[in-house]
Amino acid sequence: MKIEVLPAEEIKTRVANLLSEQIKRNPKSVLGMTTGSSPLKYGIYQEWIRREQAGELSFLEARFINPDELVGIPADHPESYRTYMQEHLFGQLQTLQYEPQIPDGSSMDLMAECQRFDQLLSDLGYVDWQLMGLGLNGHIAFIEPSDHIPAKTYISQLFEENRPTHSPHFGSEEEVPKQSITIGLEAVMKSRNIVLVATGDNKADMVAKAFAGPITTSVPASFLQLHTSATIILDAAAASKISL
Repeated sequence: MKIEVLPAEEIKTRVANLLSEQIKRNPKSVLGMTTGSSPLKYGIYQEWIRREQAGELSFLEARFINPDELVGIPADHPESYRTYMQEHLFGQLQTLQYEPQIPDGSSMDLMAECQRFDQLLSDLGYVDWQLMGLGLNGHIAFIEPSDHIPAKTYISQLFEENRPTHSPHFGSEEEVPKQSITIGLEAVMKSRNIVLVATGDNKADMVAKAFAGPITTSVPASFLQLHTSATIILDAAAASKISL
């Protein structure tokens, strides 16, 4: 695990450079995406779009996959992660050839959907390059803190303290989904390269727990300490409680 502390304005360039290096090594890379505020706040996806339109980056042979989706809303719901990705990245790419893969949170048989997604990951050879964020409670993808974390894709219960963050996008907090479908630890650890971005002083305590504390299922991100190729990109505020 490698930790990098950068000025906020340099984060998008660093992430885009890492992505470019991955595609140069393997144009057929399976690229794992993430939703959340960081890709938009720091212009991460917009920088990829800019480079692609400038002819500096091509996704022609790459495949995109997202690790999670909210349960109980259709794929075209304004707040589904599929809609988020279509609006902020996929719909603006000119070299996108393959259909992006995202779990179906509206499936009538969620266990079968979990099995289907695991088989898809296996068929693709797992993810070559995975972008991640860090939840305030230490979650990655939607692997929430728990006494145990499944290895395979599973249905995760959203922590109640996380649900209000979604409520502005729904009619009320009661309408916010209570579950998500998410990859398990096997898919995380089999990702060949992971790039996690965490910024802001509100993440500082969790950064310290996840990357300088014990490895524990109560802080799922802490398992990245065991990963063979994880790059943790922080700004100074998020890194303020760790020693480098």
